[in-house]
Amino acid sequence: MTIRLVLIETSGNQAYVFATNKLRENVGASELTARVGTEYVLKAIRDAGGPDLWHESMPEVRGALKDPTRNLPVDEKNPVEVIVAASGKAILLVKDESLGKQIVREVTLRALKEAPGLEVRGVVSQEFDFENVEIHEKIKTIHREFEAVRSRLPGPSARFQRLPIIAECATSGLPAVRIARTDDDITKDEQKEYSAPVFAKLNARKQWKSRLDGILNHHNASAKLPDATTDLEKLGCDWLAIVHADGNGLGQVFLKFEANTSGNRDYIEKLRNFSLALDECTEKAFCQALHVLTIPKNAPRQFKLKNPDFKPVVPLVLGGDDLTVVCDGRQALQFTKKFIDCFEEETAGHEDVKRIMPKGVTSCAGVAIVKPHFPFFAGYHLAEELLQSAKKLGKKSELHMLSAIDYHILYDSSGPDLVRLRRELTSDDGKTLLVGRPYVTTADKGPVNRRWSDLCCRITSVLARDEDDRRRLPNSMLHDLREALFLRKETADARLKLVIERYRKEGLDKLLGDPKIDSLYWMDNDSHRTALLDAIDTAEFWEAQS
Repeated sequence: MTIRLVLIETSGNQAYVFATNKLRENVGASELTARVGTEYVLKAIRDAGGPDLWHESMPEVRGALKDPTRNLPVDEKNPVEVIVAASGKAILLVKDESLGKQIVREVTLRALKEAPGLEVRGVVSQEFDFENVEIHEKIKTIHREFEAVRSRLPGPSARFQRLPIIAECATSGLPAVRIARTDDDITKDEQKEYSAPVFAKLNARKQWKSRLDGILNHHNASAKLPDATTDLEKLGCDWLAIVHADGNGLGQVFLKFEANTSGNRDYIEKLRNFSLALDECTEKAFCQALHVLTIPKNAPRQFKLKNPDFKPVVPLVLGGDDLTVVCDGRQALQFTKKFIDCFEEETAGHEDVKRIMPKGVTSCAGVAIVKPHFPFFAGYHLAEELLQSAKKLGKKSELHMLSAIDYHILYDSSGPDLVRLRRELTSDDGKTLLVGRPYVTTADKGPVNRRWSDLCCRITSVLARDEDDRRRLPNSMLHDLREALFLRKETADARLKLVIERYRKEGLDKLLGDPKIDSLYWMDNDSHRTALLDAIDTAEFWEAQS
């Protein structure tokens, strides 16, 4: 039997989602991106005579895609089979070219109308014999064809010309198309001018909220989540964190997916089930990680009484192996650690994942902790750089990548370039590193002194109090040592010798990591490294439940 592949995918997702610093627009953009590969595609398949697989509940959609009595193989009676239908991407099998083009046309046309500014492209492959041609090679080919098509077509910016002169959008700088209030009275005092992309994003927030509620209900997570940073600020969140987490090694897994399968039918079923399993594990890990979050301490007492299930976190991307959230900065690190632990556990126990990756999937994360009014896109860029830094440590450790977290607390408003920021955290002409970050979170793995348990132990010693509720390690002593770090290694160790015997039993030995060594530093390759700065600065951001 001869059939064709169809690939529909969004491009430039980050630029679209983070086009402005308005979190309300970001969540709407994320929702529209997610619906292109799911709702838009599945409804187009239904309208083309294929199976009806769409449901407002994503767990129901996953069940329909995995159900062999609903998502049938292509034959004379069933014209379409869905291989993958995920956020921003779909891979289909269709029986003929005209049907494939019809589906692509309906999806892209709907995206133009309902998600203006989002780049959506589709490609239909050449005809091939399903029984005699490896589908893995055909999927690789259609991805190359997709990139060729995308490079030849103008991007979304070409649709929003500023000539002739036209009014400017209130938030994006794009040409305005209407003057209105948003659907939830975000602009109570006055109407504002909005561009088509911004208005579509704002109006997609209700769908985002509905989808998120469905995910929480499915995983029995009783939680009320905000959808704007202003909601967090009103409750006393004086720091916000942008968390970006991503699974390890999945790119190579997909490139060599055929190695885990035997035949085209087995390939399709395993690819579909593996992709859906990653979605499910990420959602479940997120819901479990919510348990460590609490209402900010500075929140009004009345609010705490009325909203006991409130969680100070806004998920922007939640699907596949990706997680991007904005949350209370003082609770972000333990939330991230909990998410990564749960993700490892869920994937290691999921049969559809274990068939492809027997040990499960590890994950790394970058956490940028910034002030509430810091430009959001710049904060996200820093979180992405921190994620890549964490992946480098995870990859160094073993052949099987380990989970790791890198983070940075941004005290100034200068450009958040990670290379520059880390260069400033050195002494002795760059030969001594003043941070231990990133840290490996996989239990009992990773280099000594750079495990998450090491960081926890150091922070515990910084926060420890005596029976009179006084710090066992005085702040004045710790900050004197901190100040010396930026001078020279010899100066810092000299100051340590002045206090080490007095405070060793009070927890200073745990802060050093090795009680046998009277130094703040350890050797890391050809450099000296210390984690004192991590312990002192991070202790302020350790409020979440463990």
